[in-house]
Amino acid sequence: MKFLCNQCGYESLKWEGKCSSCGQWGSLEEFDDAPVKEGVVKDVAESVVIGDLKKSFRGSSKSRLSSGFEELDRVLGGGFVDGQVVLLAGEPGIGKSTLLLQVALSISKKGKVLYVSVEESLSQIYSRYRRLSNEKVNEKNGLIFSEEVVTEKIVNLLEKEKPSFCIVDSIQALESSQATGISGGVSQIRANGYLLTKVAKKLGIPVILVGQITKDGGVAGPKVLEHIVDSVLNLHGDEFNMYRILRGMKNRYGATSEIGVFEMSNKGLIEIKDPSQIFVQEGEKSFGSSVSAVLKGTRVMFIEIQALTSDVVAENIPPRRVANGIKKSRLDMLCAVLSRRGGIYLNDKDVFVNVVGGLKVEDPSVDLAVCAAIKSSVMEKPLDNKFVYVGEVGLTGEVRGCFGWDLIVKESERLGYKGIFASKFLKSSSKDLSVSPIKYVKEL
Repeated sequence: MKFLCNQCGYESLKWEGKCSSCGQWGSLEEFDDAPVKEGVVKDVAESVVIGDLKKSFRGSSKSRLSSGFEELDRVLGGGFVDGQVVLLAGEPGIGKSTLLLQVALSISKKGKVLYVSVEESLSQIYSRYRRLSNEKVNEKNGLIFSEEVVTEKIVNLLEKEKPSFCIVDSIQALESSQATGISGGVSQIRANGYLLTKVAKKLGIPVILVGQITKDGGVAGPKVLEHIVDSVLNLHGDEFNMYRILRGMKNRYGATSEIGVFEMSNKGLIEIKDPSQIFVQEGEKSFGSSVSAVLKGTRVMFIEIQALTSDVVAENIPPRRVANGIKKSRLDMLCAVLSRRGGIYLNDKDVFVNVVGGLKVEDPSVDLAVCAAIKSSVMEKPLDNKFVYVGEVGLTGEVRGCFGWDLIVKESERLGYKGIFASKFLKSSSKDLSVSPIKYVKEL
């Protein structure tokens, strides 16, 4: 008998109120290990020469299965690979089931798709199907449904039907006869993940497992589940915002720096192929607003940074620093740099910074845009929204370069921007785009 932490996978021989590894309270759950089989194995493992793998290699771009959404394919690295197991996580009501049903409808036009709905009844799935599908219900459609909850029966159904694609919604609701405990427990999730991954690799079927998340935003269940699967995707967004962002947390067949942007509508999720149009609002010039560019995988995204400063209400109250879309610690540092090196005094002002569109940015190349927006708000001088501010700001006030400079210049020129304010060490050969070199932030 062991106790396993459902947050970090820490094992303990006795129950503890607080995990000794990650510090979470009430995260240890009872877990029974299968008994170790005794005996000597005399058989020799099979091996293969690497040259013989060329014909059977399934990871090439030619064998990838398209989801029907360019944004999803971008995050996956070009589509689904045969036998790939993807764990899709997100908050309740964010649109996971809607997106997956749209993917199932698209793939079912080319092959058979098995949709295992454990949490929703078939009548609920059919109602969503009628809402999302523009076509009449076709009896010859390759989309088949099941509401089975026993994992072994689902495995047998996969071996019988041999579909081209499979969706399981969700893995926390499945029950396996090979594990103890209730559905959603550590033992059950580990067993379900292992069985479904094994059959996916055996049959070469791409499988998507829907997962729940914790209050901290991580994938619910033991960490071993994330190690078992090939890819972990997170769909997130503000409940009061129509846009959803799909981000790769782990991907064995592609990069994790790509993101996909979708818009929620009454017809399902609509992919946004040019996200800059939602993160940068065209309008009149106003002080406290600047435009920056960040590189997300192979895509350059332009975002609008808004800043508002106001006088502190009372002398004995410390100034507030409120950051939405960037880390507060980063904003604290930039405010200190502006006060000491940037030529403006902020110790008697509250500073509020917001990234338009609900996008969360961790790239330090937006530092210069944040400083420009704050300084514009203090001096009440509007900035031209046809200029882009790119660069990392150091503690001494110097402006440093950024990653993907050539792509940013090329995309800025394509979208019709007039120029870029960036580090003096960055050069550009563009004739239609002016680059204004800045060495220190005080030169803004």
